[in-house]
Amino acid sequence: MTDEARDLNGEAVPLNWACTNCGYRVEGELPEKCPECGADKDQYVTPNATAPVPPLTLTISSH
Repeated sequence: MTDEARDLNGEAVPLNWACTNCGYRVEGELPEKCPECGADKDQYVTPNATAPVPPLTLTISSH
């Protein structure tokens, strides 16, 4: 994983990362472990990643 991307003009911009375990967000350089939950850095994805999104389950209850 790289810690930067290129914008339309070729300028380096820092990437934003999110821990898939707890949702903790980091900008730029990834830590070896998530400071919130301790997950390894391979558990991070960029919010605009092309990884499949897990399906959501909606439960509706009547009161």
